[in-house]
Amino acid sequence: MEFMLSIQALSLVLLVLGIGLAFSGIRLSGWVLGWILLAGALLLQGFRSMLTYSFEHGGVDPAIYAVANDWMGLGFSLLIVASMHMMREVLARNMLAEERLRVIGVAAQDGIIMMDNKGRIAFWNGGAQRIFGYGEQEALGRNLHELIVPEMYRTDFDKGFDCVRQNESGRVAGKTLELAGLRKDGTHIVTEHSIAGVSIDGEWHTICIVRDISERKQFEERIRRLANYDNLTGLPNRLLFFDRLRQAINLAGRNRYELSLLYLDLDKFKTVNDTLGHDAGDEILKAAADRIQQQVRESDTVARIGGDEFAVILPQIASQQDAGIVARKIIDALLAVFELSGENRQQVRIGASIGIATFPADGADMDALVRIADAAMYKAKQAGNSFSFATAQKADSLQ
Repeated sequence: MEFMLSIQALSLVLLVLGIGLAFSGIRLSGWVLGWILLAGALLLQGFRSMLTYSFEHGGVDPAIYAVANDWMGLGFSLLIVASMHMMREVLARNMLAEERLRVIGVAAQDGIIMMDNKGRIAFWNGGAQRIFGYGEQEALGRNLHELIVPEMYRTDFDKGFDCVRQNESGRVAGKTLELAGLRKDGTHIVTEHSIAGVSIDGEWHTICIVRDISERKQFEERIRRLANYDNLTGLPNRLLFFDRLRQAINLAGRNRYELSLLYLDLDKFKTVNDTLGHDAGDEILKAAADRIQQQVRESDTVARIGGDEFAVILPQIASQQDAGIVARKIIDALLAVFELSGENRQQVRIGASIGIATFPADGADMDALVRIADAAMYKAKQAGNSFSFATAQKADSLQ
């Protein structure tokens, strides 16, 4: 009798638990709740079978059996209904969420990618296909970093999402990152990822809104070049020249070494420009810029200051005589014949005059150094096709 009462009590507990979980506001996974209810129903049915077996073998009073069997039958039915209701609701919510995500994914121009906590792609919309070239079936289930990230960046990319694998939002969630991207055809692009972390069934998933910003970056680079580089020669312009000279002087001052500035003006250029026209003048300016660059080191800066004036920054030189050697090489290169394009292949000769100022001997700051180098250049121009030092220490043997 006591055994049967215990079974009845257990039935009541399972019944109440099932009803309570099915209709309460407890925020557990719907699948977890459904399986709890279903397990309770199966457990209760097991006890009911044991009760029937005992009754058939005369171990249970018929009156007790009737009451217990009714209770267990009712509990089993209610638990089954509750578990099915819960699972149906979960399926309906998941289907609705998937449908909403699909509609949003189709409408969005940006790529929408969702990864599970193992870094595998769980959702891939048409925008992602347009950006990276992979179809949905090609992308689903694959690791994101192996699909769209250049090989050299994959390790760092993977580490950025390491917390997601540990069911945490990670250090990338909630941020917008600019990342290198790789298309299916091997083309490298620049992408912008807006990243969010979301918990689904107790596991963190990562949702990325991806945008191809390659054209924007190219436009920004063009704007930057227009602001800092001469449009004709491709050399640093006056603005960038002064910025680099300021940095070079600061670095030379900290490390206690000399720096030379060459201020250069083309000889006879105005005559050629007026006689042969601006197209010929532009051609000579471009060719002169190339010749000057060929005479200096990669660490040196050649800039077009304006018109037919150029400047060269020689950081970390051993002596003024070294600057004089470079100046002589530049003058000799510019004295060589320029052959213009066109049917006549006209040949032109120009030259150059260069003023040399050295930091810190000739000037302790940028303005002083430029002013002194410019004055030395005008002194050299009196002789033509020569260079002049700003100080009395002239290397006459190099003239």
